[in-house]
Amino acid sequence: METVEEAISSAVEAIERGDLGQGRSTLSWVVREDPNNRLAWVWLAACVEEDEARDECYRRASHVKV
Repeated sequence: METVEEAISSAVEAIERGDLGQGRSTLSWVVREDPNNRLAWVWLAACVEEDEARDECYRRASHVKV
């Protein structure tokens, strides 16, 4: 099993090569494992198609305490 950090790296690589579905799937796992992962929420926003879902990802990212 990948670590959260490895999963984010894998998701970003998928997104950069245009595989948004794989990126979305991996990042969805990350935010289930670590719902306070701001980086994962921001990248997940890049993968979703609906404006409402994108706004929710950004909202969750902005509410994460650092």
